[in-house]
Amino acid sequence: MRRWFAVAVVVFGAATGSVWAVSDKNSVEGLLAQMAEAGRALDYRGTFTYEYGGALKAVRVVHGVKEGREFERLVHLNGTPREIIRRGNAVDCRRIGDVLLRGAAPGIKDKTHQHLAGYYNLFHRGEDRIANRQITVIHLVPRDEFRYGYIVGLDAQTGLLMQLILVGNGERALERFQFTDIEIGGLINDTELSAGQSNHAVAELDGRPCKTGAEDVATESPSAVAWRGNWIPPGFVRAGADVVKTTQSALYTDGLAAFSIFVDSEPPAGVPVVQAQRGATVAHMSRVSFAGRPYNVCVVGEIPKLTAQRIAESVQLGP
Repeated sequence: MRRWFAVAVVVFGAATGSVWAVSDKNSVEGLLAQMAEAGRALDYRGTFTYEYGGALKAVRVVHGVKEGREFERLVHLNGTPREIIRRGNAVDCRRIGDVLLRGAAPGIKDKTHQHLAGYYNLFHRGEDRIANRQITVIHLVPRDEFRYGYIVGLDAQTGLLMQLILVGNGERALERFQFTDIEIGGLINDTELSAGQSNHAVAELDGRPCKTGAEDVATESPSAVAWRGNWIPPGFVRAGADVVKTTQSALYTDGLAAFSIFVDSEPPAGVPVVQAQRGATVAHMSRVSFAGRPYNVCVVGEIPKLTAQRIAESVQLGP
């Protein structure tokens, strides 16, 4: 399952408690801050649908916390049979996306990154009902053309993310995540979190490093790449970097949206410029040359096409 389901596990701490413990809980900023703080400790089971690029997936999910760590089981209910067991970091782990979403980033160099309100207009749009539960609806409208908008539905009682819609130009829905039934709280036993298929896949909920809260967000990951992006959309900071064989990559986020830059130093010959989109996810691949050597640059993420193209064209190779 894609990144947004990892964001979607918004929770309220212990199963007997409530997330709405902050004084500004009725403000949009307060709701989003609670969403960033939650997402870890809730035991729940349910079914959600995920629609993108003309495809509709139905997935059964069980999420629980065992000995302070997150565990999740996802079973696809339509199409090719698939089962994924996901294991995460400790529930008190904090990552860059959480810090940006909370609007609390100690030591950050660029103060304009401190809050989503710098890049989105935030609106409280009232109440609705999803999976027979009352939800609070929030709209996040981008202040620039470099990112998409979002419609967010939070469970009014617990803060669980019940619905998320990515909105493109002309208010067109590009992707939609939504629960159809949900049971929040209650005992989750080990059997429910164990694989039922022999050919299941095992994945991490999120492999990015945890933060202590004191680091400088702008320097989250030491450079593992021999290139730089001369233009990154305002509000995005690097959340991680990696090298796998001949491909170097870096992940960027503004707290909601995310994209990755991949640079391959040994690309196959004759690869043309390619741009493709499915749902909200775009991929832009181009070929560049540095010191007489060809490289492939690919930008993949939930951002508009022109944003991905501009990022790719700004990549400069070398130290």
